[in-house]
Amino acid sequence: MFGDLSASYFGNMENITVLKLDSSFKPIEVVPWQDAFILTYVGKAWAVEYTDKWVNSATKKFKMPSVIALYQFIDEKFFTLPCTRKNVVIRDDYTCQYCCKRFPDKDLSVDHVIPKSKGGPTEWENVVAACIKCNQTKANYYLKDSPVSLKKAPVKPSYRSIIKARFKNSNNPWVCYL
Repeated sequence: MFGDLSASYFGNMENITVLKLDSSFKPIEVVPWQDAFILTYVGKAWAVEYTDKWVNSATKKFKMPSVIALYQFIDEKFFTLPCTRKNVVIRDDYTCQYCCKRFPDKDLSVDHVIPKSKGGPTEWENVVAACIKCNQTKANYYLKDSPVSLKKAPVKPSYRSIIKARFKNSNNPWVCYL
């Protein structure tokens, strides 16, 4: 059945994503529309909201979901949130943690509070978003010896807070679920 889905739709809808919620309507993740469609089709989730797009098989027409909810509750403690550059920048709200100025994504880097060269790990409590100037000024110093100071201590964010931050300024119908 899934192999028969109209291929012409895949090219036009390749980048469409769906918000996946658990049974308590907590956001879990954003998934490709194909994954969301399969979860609803096999009965593991139900469509909460739909897009205006349709998917055709050889014999049926299906409305594409925009938001789905699993029938199962998922405890957030089972999620792992990778400490990636993108997630650090989102956590820090595109703001340099030394000079407190906002920057476009491309103008921010990740700085290790305890320098990597001095054994500092790449983990949530040791990395912050920093503009290029502040990162170069801090260089390889320990924070106590650095010419810049950290405005707030880095902490591990919740999975949900990162999802909220990614979509907070969008006109997407997902916003009410975040």
